[in-house]
Amino acid sequence: MKILFAFVIFCIVLFIYLHVQFHLKTSNDLEVYEIDDPSKDKLEEICDIRQPVIFDFEESDKIIETTKKEFLLNHYHAFEMKVRNINDVDYNSEIYMPLALHSVAKLLNEDKTSSYFSENNGDFLQETGVVKNLQYNDQFLRPPMLSNYNYDIMLASENTTTPFRYEINYRNFFLVTQGSVHIKLAPPSSSKYLYPVYDYTNFEFRTPVNPWKVQAKYMADFDKMKCLDVYIEKGKIIHIPAYWWYSIQFNKDASVSCFYYRTYMNNLAISPYIIMHGLQNQNTKVETIKKVDINNLEKRADSKSSEKETTNENSSETSPENKID
Repeated sequence: MKILFAFVIFCIVLFIYLHVQFHLKTSNDLEVYEIDDPSKDKLEEICDIRQPVIFDFEESDKIIETTKKEFLLNHYHAFEMKVRNINDVDYNSEIYMPLALHSVAKLLNEDKTSSYFSENNGDFLQETGVVKNLQYNDQFLRPPMLSNYNYDIMLASENTTTPFRYEINYRNFFLVTQGSVHIKLAPPSSSKYLYPVYDYTNFEFRTPVNPWKVQAKYMADFDKMKCLDVYIEKGKIIHIPAYWWYSIQFNKDASVSCFYYRTYMNNLAISPYIIMHGLQNQNTKVETIKKVDINNLEKRADSKSSEKETTNENSSETSPENKID
């Protein structure tokens, strides 16, 4: 009986180990696959190779029509989306600012510095009901043994780039619903040259290196790695495997619908990330309003008051000359 019990325990441990290893597996080939009208089985087979793949599918037209930027502006302009400034590196405070969609569109259109983009819009999708259109039409993308999923919509001003980062989900699909985008990709083996930042508070795993304009202090290490440049037009969808680094550059009026999927074993494989995220949120207080140095305010106030006094003295000195006898 003990032998049978030990054998069962061994089989369970082996089963879990093999599945966890399967989900942690990566590929580092500098290749992007492209397939036309794949079957469901063919898509699963190619995605499990852990290489980026570009394709299209029949249901994409329905998703595009209900999630593209133009449609959202015409129907849900009063609902709030989250906006982020790519140049704001203060991660101790809230990195997203909620704005009504019409204000977001105005901000992105008037942004001449390519600084702002919108993401993490799950609440917007729920409030507007757009999430139902995604749920009804993404069966082709969903992997077997699906545990949980997340949808998002990304907008940005022209030439804005997202942080260079990676995802840990089992499947990560990005569908271009309007305009076009340019994506830089790097395999997981590049991590040793990218100084990864594990931001468990925002659940973002990024690098301070800007692949579009590499800073001088990172140039020596960045030259040791190679990036893939991919251009995605409207109607095309790309799968970016877990742990692959990517950064998206948006062309004018571009919008992207995002699909993130996890399976039960995927959640088990990334449980250290999930646990750290939970602990970090419990032990960290995120500032919703940025702090201001009171000493600087006092100095400014003193300087302004001294300027006023100087101005008053000058006016009092010149006023007698201007009197009319």
